[in-house]
Order: sequence, then structure tokens, then C-alpha cells
Amino acid sequence: MNQQVLEVGRRSLKTRTRRPDDALPHAVNHWIRVEALAIFHEGEFSAGEVAEMIGEDVRNVRGHIIDLYNSGCIEFAGYKLVGNYRKPVYRAVVLPVISDDVARRMSVEERHDVSGAIAQGILAETVSSYRNGKLDEDENVCLMWDAPNLDLKGRQEMQAHLIAAWKGAQKIHAKAANRMAKSGEVGTTSVVGLLGFERGRAGRPDGGYFRAEKNEW
Repeated sequence: MNQQVLEVGRRSLKTRTRRPDDALPHAVNHWIRVEALAIFHEGEFSAGEVAEMIGEDVRNVRGHIIDLYNSGCIEFAGYKLVGNYRKPVYRAVVLPVISDDVARRMSVEERHDVSGAIAQGILAETVSSYRNGKLDEDENVCLMWDAPNLDLKGRQEMQAHLIAAWKGAQKIHAKAANRMAKSGEVGTTSVVGLLGFERGRAGRPDGGYFRAEKNEW
């Protein structure tokens, strides 16, 4: 990949090596790509910096990062000087806050691309936390999901509920930030996600996904 032709930002759909459908599962099916994605959520880094963070050979890491960039999974952020060399630096895909009105004005292709990037971020953080043992150690972990069958009014009510919950989560974050600013407490970075979407397949297990009598290990 010629560094001279790189432009800051994400590769356009037409120039990517993978379509969004294939890029999403590919991005999270190797541990180096998962950890790189999680690291890029923290800021802008070179392949060497990512390699040092995860204790892996830089040549191997660089190949995965270039793959992620070419697939449209991350953005090119520019160059930084390391010694006497210019090193390419990458970052997570910059996602806009999409309201209902904005989503309705987007094309199906645009929505498909944005949805893939959002799902990728959630999956990368979840898999990274799982493989690093955080889901096992966290006594406050919350992992719950279901797929209720809803009529139109029910779907509208569920959407309103999730939006309200998201706003509530932002308020909790703000209050925690204020407390830590006064106390000096460092805090724990916690991933909070809210999902509400139509299931890819129409079927649903009889009685739902979870049965109390089968939840014992």
C-alpha cells in the first residue's frame, strides 16, 4: 500500500477490498484485529504502538491493520514522526450521532455501512473484554438479551424506552465524571450498549430464548 496516496479518513466503498457484509465478521474473527480495533477506540496509533501494547511482532500487526484499513474497518489519521521516519497512524471509524430524522434521509447503502461500523465497535469491545477475562472478573457485569415479538406500537414503545435509557446512561456518566473530578478517583471504563432491531431470521424458540430451568450450570 503506497503511503503517498493515502487520504485522511475511511476508504470509500468503491475502493475497499471487502463489502460491509464481509468486513464486519472478518474484523472480529482474529484476536489481533479485535485488540487493534479496541485500541483504536482510544485514539490514533501506529502499527508499532499497537504491537507494543499487545506484545506482538510489528510486522504481523501491521498486516492486520492494513487489512482493516483496506476493508473500511478503520480510518487513516495521518503520519507521525518516530525517530527519522514518518509512520502511518490509524484510528477508529468516526461515527456521527444519527437521529431518526437523519436515518430516514440516508440511503439504504449508507445505513448499511454505518450499521456495520457500529456493530463492529460493539462486537470488538465485547470480544476484547471476553478474551481478556473482564467479563469473568466484573461482579457488576450486565449481559442480557432477548427477542420479543412486538406489534408496531410495541416496537415504537421499545424504541422510545431504549432512547430514554441511553439518555439516562449519559446522565449517569456525567454525574460520575463530576464526582471523580472532586474525589480524584480514576474510575473504570465500562462499555454500555443498547440494541433494538429486527431479527435477521423470522423464527423464535418456543417460549423464548431463556428458560429458567435450563439456566443452571
